[in-house]
Amino acid sequence: MGFWQRLLAGEPLEAHNPERLLPELLASYQEEVRLAQQLRAHADHAPHQAGAQGLRAAAEEQERVVSWLSDEIVAQGGEGNDNAGSISIKEGKNHWARVVHDMEDNLALERRYNEQAIRYDPARPEVAALFRTLAREKGRTSALLRSIASLADPHALD
Repeated sequence: MGFWQRLLAGEPLEAHNPERLLPELLASYQEEVRLAQQLRAHADHAPHQAGAQGLRAAAEEQERVVSWLSDEIVAQGGEGNDNAGSISIKEGKNHWARVVHDMEDNLALERRYNEQAIRYDPARPEVAALFRTLAREKGRTSALLRSIASLADPHALD
């Protein structure tokens, strides 16, 4: 087993498989749309203006990522789709818990994009560059969400 296969937990390298990219982009698109809507819903329940504004700014960043993914899906021969299916928004007993859900979801996407960049890099550098860009955007959103969480009181109930 090679280095990259061990790094990706034994997953075989299939970057040259063009049929794999579009489903991955669609899955990411759906998750990004869900997270953008979750951030907006959590902003509506924020107990203070600073938290609400921060979450709305994070949602705007999410929507920019959604737009990039939509453009790439169309470029890869898929259909641009504004419908992400049924949206399940994670709730929490307070503002801090909701922001933690947002951070966890965002970090999961950042990890996914980093893994995809590694997987596609040797065979499809343009696709790897897209995933690196998406991972950087997720890093910026993570920093914003961390700052919101640091200001939230984990013991305050809504």
